[in-house]
Amino acid sequence: MNWLRDYLPSKALVLDASALINILGCGATEDVFKSLRRPCVVEEKVLAEITRHPVPGLSHVKAMDALIKSRCIDVSIMNAEEYKLFISMVQAPLPKRLGSGESAALAVASLRDLPIILDDNKARAARTATLPGVEAISSLKLFVSASVRLGRDKLFLRDVLHNALTVARMGVPKDERTLLRKILSNLG
Repeated sequence: MNWLRDYLPSKALVLDASALINILGCGATEDVFKSLRRPCVVEEKVLAEITRHPVPGLSHVKAMDALIKSRCIDVSIMNAEEYKLFISMVQAPLPKRLGSGESAALAVASLRDLPIILDDNKARAARTATLPGVEAISSLKLFVSASVRLGRDKLFLRDVLHNALTVARMGVPKDERTLLRKILSNLG
């Protein structure tokens, strides 16, 4: 697996709701957060979008409380400037309008100069068009990076990706589907 690499910057990451759901459903939540080495920023509107745990029978409320208590995530509230940017995204014309969670995460990432974990193709396109300074990383690259940082074997990465794709229904950005196929073919 020496061809895999760490895609993550050393800064704290902002999580979108889908990224948080992917981490919850990957089967190695604690390991993934441990690999990040710092709390992730989760805006309260993003947290409100988590309405169920992706793993049947588990409580999203208990999981979120545990992540907050263990300082894996830092729940944040937008300041006035971030809120103004947020409003511009949720009130954009329909084809460019984003949901409240994506808009909140992007506003926080933009104005705090932090990278964001973002998978949704529409949100990534909006980020490219209106917030090109915001670095976006996918959940796929997050899981690859976690595996590299933890020094884990290919079975770990295979299981994490399988769970994220099937349990959490992880979306993979269009421009990373070739990377996913390469990883899966090399993992067996």
